[in-house]
Amino acid sequence: MSCLTRKLQQKLARYVQRNSDSFNSQDPELIREELVNKGICPSDVTTDQLILIMKEAEIA
Repeated sequence: MSCLTRKLQQKLARYVQRNSDSFNSQDPELIREELVNKGICPSDVTTDQLILIMKEAEIA
């Protein structure tokens, strides 16, 4: 599992929370792919880490 700093995790959680309506799906893998493709999320962030971020953002 990649190292995800607390600061990056918080920034990703805020982004996911603010933009949750714009995601095409609620599937964490698809959201991770969208974030990586947009250049917002590092590609080494795992789906499990994104699930935790989504829980922190209160959308999962």
